Amino acid sequence: MKLQGLLFAILPLGLLPGTGRADDLAAVTPRGVAVSVVADFPLGKGPYPTIVLAPGQGYHMGLPALEETARALVANGVAVFRFNWAYFTAKPRRGEPTENLSHELEDLQAVVALARRDSRVISANVSVGGKSLGSIVAWNALLADPTLRSALLLTPICSRVAKGEATPKSEADENYPRFKAETRPTLWVSGNRDPLCSPPVLYSFAGTGTGSARMAIVGGDHGYEFPSLSLPVGPAVSARTIKAVAALAASFISEVSEQGPSAP
Repeated sequence: MKLQGLLFAILPLGLLPGTGRADDLAAVTPRGVAVSVVADFPLGKGPYPTIVLAPGQGYHMGLPALEETARALVANGVAVFRFNWAYFTAKPRRGEPTENLSHELEDLQAVVALARRDSRVISANVSVGGKSLGSIVAWNALLADPTLRSALLLTPICSRVAKGEATPKSEADENYPRFKAETRPTLWVSGNRDPLCSPPVLYSFAGTGTGSARMAIVGGDHGYEFPSLSLPVGPAVSARTIKAVAALAASFISEVSEQGPSAP
């Protein structure tokens, strides 16, 4: 599953204001490619529950939805390992994921392995998350690893409107297989005007599961943005929405990190 045309400017990364410390790291995949990682840690010695956050197709780890989510998580005592896809690092404006997302799954799994080797991480208390394309890869990682605690799915890709049609067609089963049998906690946060995830489709999909999934619809499009609002109102509303999404994410991961592991 590829998304076209979602490319963003590269911004510098560093220590998140108001948090503990950040380390620039690298995870090496089985195919020998280095993945660029930023690990954000709370204040204190640890070890900490941890989440690995995957980016979107072109929505890199330094953009607002991921950076604000990382900030909120760290403030709640959760370490965050963010990274960029290897293809994005190699070609920020022209790189594309593999057709079956196999390299991207390798990238994420390499970062999970890196996190678990870190003495500041509780290796048995690691979750995965991702935005957009990253949510699909995070879901596949969850299915492949029964020891992962939970999953955070931001702007999931659950539907699409075909050319010449008006009704969204569900792609949820295709992008998030075996959902009906998954018992580990998951949080899905979509925008009410997201062209890639219709709220009715997402809620209908949720109803097919075990009840362990939580669905939240906030305002905004696929980037939690409000292009119909004029400047400076639109960006301000988007910033507030992203803060709300980050707070939801931090509350969720903090809660499930305190619970015992769920049976997969």
